[in-house]
Amino acid sequence: MVKLCNLPEATAGWTFDSFEVNDQLREVYDAALQLAEEQGIKWLTLMGDWDRGKSHLLVAVCRRWLARGKAARYAYVPLLLKELQAGFGKEGEYERLFGFFCNVPLLALDDLGVEKRSDWAMQELDTIVDYRYVHALPLMVTTNLALDELPPRIASRLQRFQPGKVLSINAPEYRLRR
Repeated sequence: MVKLCNLPEATAGWTFDSFEVNDQLREVYDAALQLAEEQGIKWLTLMGDWDRGKSHLLVAVCRRWLARGKAARYAYVPLLLKELQAGFGKEGEYERLFGFFCNVPLLALDDLGVEKRSDWAMQELDTIVDYRYVHALPLMVTTNLALDELPPRIASRLQRFQPGKVLSINAPEYRLRR
């Protein structure tokens, strides 16, 4: 399951224990922990500038799911789209990958909004998010964009899903806090 999760090697130390919590980060930390323990939150969107801890918490949630024996899939959004595109060249591979992203017990989308926007990319992302929405499957998203900068249908679902939360991180850059 760890290999299937596809966590980047550089994130080996990114856990809840290694996350430095302060007053500005308490709410996002607590929400991520609730999703990780499946205690009340099934969808979590973290918004904010770079180097605020969003990806650290996303990886920590994946690691906690794996530690609990549950499958999770980390996906840097531009690479998820490249992975889907690569599946077109092999019979049945695209459908298998697409079905996996739709149905994995926890999908963790990192950096939504940095992908190259094309009609195809927006359709694929919208379909994955919508599928998870209508089937009430857990989803965590990080983005550097405001909700009104995201594709409207995706932003709508991120805001409407219950039980879910959309939180902004208004803390200084992590490296500047140290």
